[in-house]
Order: sequence, then structure tokens, then C-alpha cells
Amino acid sequence: MICGLPQWHIAYGEAMAEPGRVPALTRAAVVLQAIGDTGRPITLAELTELTGFPKSSVMGICHALTDESLLARGADGTYVLGSRLFELASTARAQSWPIYDIGFSYPVAESFFVAEVEALHSEADRLGARLHVHAAKEDKANQSRQILEFVSAGVDLILIEPVATEGLEAACARARAARIPVVALGSAVSGADAVVATDNTKAGFLAGSALAAALDGRGRVAVVGGIPITANSDRIAGFLAAISPHPRIEVVATSYGELDAQSGRRAAKEILAAHAVVDGFFAANDQIAIGISRVLRSRRLLVPIVGVDGARGAVEEIRAGGPIIATATQDPAALVRAAMNIGVALHSGARVARPSRYLTPRLIDVHNAARYEPWG
Repeated sequence: MICGLPQWHIAYGEAMAEPGRVPALTRAAVVLQAIGDTGRPITLAELTELTGFPKSSVMGICHALTDESLLARGADGTYVLGSRLFELASTARAQSWPIYDIGFSYPVAESFFVAEVEALHSEADRLGARLHVHAAKEDKANQSRQILEFVSAGVDLILIEPVATEGLEAACARARAARIPVVALGSAVSGADAVVATDNTKAGFLAGSALAAALDGRGRVAVVGGIPITANSDRIAGFLAAISPHPRIEVVATSYGELDAQSGRRAAKEILAAHAVVDGFFAANDQIAIGISRVLRSRRLLVPIVGVDGARGAVEEIRAGGPIIATATQDPAALVRAAMNIGVALHSGARVARPSRYLTPRLIDVHNAARYEPWG
């Protein structure tokens, strides 16, 4: 058995015949499992290849599941899991091992984290649970203390948007000793039981590729990072990997700070003061990018900026013609749902097959920004 489904002959393909089984229902379950395991929008052709079913059968199953809101079909023809499936999953969670209290510690009231808090309130309401939220103010000691407070209060599940990758191990160990799962959200953290994040390396790569194309493979660029978490370092690594095939692109400055627009403004001023020519900026998140943009616009500098998040402010600038020209997306609501699914499973004592889950980003630029619905 795999995830409660029979073993398939080829990939997800045909199930071994069993008396009393309904073939159409079995195939529908296989299609849903394939889409869930992929973790991204998937085309009909990909589903046909993954399942081994005839294309006409896959098409009919997808149409039927879409009609029931078990799947959702995008404008580009790809399929994702539908809203009704999430509602059923939430109901199943609530009926099995009830969760009464959820603790969430996050770095600062930056727009992305605020969107996560809003999504968590919705998830908590659906479960009939109480949500306890604390901002760590980008301080590792604060966050460690907040985790310990959650443990002392006897919450059922702890979620953290870490302010640092290292340094929370002792607090996480106390939670584990109390049998309270700790799920890291947005970035990996040493000591957590699971992590749900965007594929940040790919996000940085997408943004870097967009900047390299905008600069026609040449120019002096600056990198502005955020707090010391793996999400930021992975984004920078992805960016550097994207520009590495372009020897005429030179990184002339690298700056680190916080995760807000003020940090971006400060970094931009310092970099422009130290370097007479900067042809492009990479920002570790969209709020930093917005701060950089404000400085460039005040100086009437036509310098492209790329970032990560898919936030409304950045997308509006892309639609308006810059200076932000591209952003790699994150989905705070989807991250929260996935983290809650894993957290509730861990709370129930279940073994989670994939305790580390990374959601696939996509690039938003002038070509598709009008069709993209940003968060925030």
C-alpha cells in the first residue's frame, strides 16, 4: 500500500484487480494522489504519463472532479487540488485528533507574515481552535522564549516562521519532550519536526534569470539579503546560480538587513553611495525590493529590480513598468494549509511521509502580471 492506495503496476497506473472495486473511483483516487504528490499545477499530458491511463480517461476524470470542486482547472489548462478537497481534509482533521490551541511565532509584522497570520486564523476557525500569535521582533532569544511559553501553556501545535536557522534547538527539544509538534513555516530551522516552505533556491534562480535577461547578460548588480535564515540564503544561492553562466554580470555589492522596505531603502542608499554604477538589484523579498525602488525613483534612476514573494506592491510596480520588473511567487495561504496538514498529522501520532515540503514558485513579470492575483 502507498498512502492508503493499492500498489500500481506502472508509475501510478492500473490497480491490480480486486473484487468489488469500482474502477472509475480507483482511477479518480490515483489522479488526485498524483496531483497531490506533484505539489504544483499539472497538465493533462503529465497526468496521463504519471498514471498510465488513457488520455481520454484522464480527461473525463479531471472534468468530473472539477465539476465537484475536487480539482480546479487554471486558465492555462493545468489542474490543482480543489477547494472541496481541502474542506474535506479539514473536517477529517477535526474529527480525528482535535486541536484546541495553536501557537505561532513569527519575525515581524511584515506583509507576508501578516498574510500567514490571516490564513492561520482561517485554519484555526475551521478546526475550532484558539490561535496564539507572537511577533519575535527578529530576535532569536525572543522566539526561543515564545516557543517555551507555548510549551508551558500546553498548546497542541507550534508553528514558527524562524528568525534564524540555528539557535532554537533547545526550545524545540522541550516541545518534543512535551510531545508538541513544531513545524517550521517558510524556512527550515534546526530542531523542528517538519518544514513547509517555498522552493527558495528556485525562486532566486527565476528572479536571477529575469534580471540576466533584462541586462542582456552584462552589468554590475547588487544583492540585498534579509535575516539569517535558509530562505534568504537559498534565494541568494539560486540568484547566483542563474547569473553564473553570464561572466559579464558582476556582483559589486552584497548587503544584509531586515525584511522590510526601510531595510531596502537603507541598503540602496549605501550601495549607490559606494558604487558609481549599479545596473540591477536582486532583493531577497518584495518589501526590500519596494524600498530599493523608492530610492531609485526618487533619483530618477532606471535600474531594474527583481525580488521574491509575489506581493501586491511589487506586482503593481511590474504592471506600471518598474523599477521592479519581476518577482518569484510565494503563496502564504498554501504554505499555511500544508503546514497545518503536516502539523495535525504529527499531533495525531501519524508518521508523515514527507516532513519537508517545498512549494514550487513561478515568475511574475510584464508578460503575465495582469493575469496574476497577488496576495496582500
